[in-house]
Amino acid sequence: MPTTESPPKELARSVLYSSHMNDLPSIHARIRKTKKELKELNTIVRDTFAASQSLKNINEDLKELRDKKRRYETEIKQECADELEKADRLKQSLKADQQLLSDVALTKFMKGETIELTDENDVKYEPVVKISFKKTM
Repeated sequence: MPTTESPPKELARSVLYSSHMNDLPSIHARIRKTKKELKELNTIVRDTFAASQSLKNINEDLKELRDKKRRYETEIKQECADELEKADRLKQSLKADQQLLSDVALTKFMKGETIELTDENDVKYEPVVKISFKKTM
């Protein structure tokens, strides 16, 4: 069954390139024309959005809802201040323990020792070596 599909992009691109390979001024002019047309279309769309009273009303409602949401979040954070503080301490502790685990594993690796890790469910973990750099103060 014959199809009316366009040629693959690569073929279309190669035909386009071969027919206009040495015609830089016309390609440049086409790019400038396309950019100008795109700019005009974007201006029309932007002006249409700006003229829409419904959209303005929705944006105002959205702003009010965001402010209301922010107030509720602040109240909840104040109610859960102890829990949030504990969570921050746990995050810092977790980060320190992860760094310690990496340091101990790297030390064992450098000594030529086997690095094995198995959790309480007998799941085995293998080390993944990653080197990254950070600025020192």
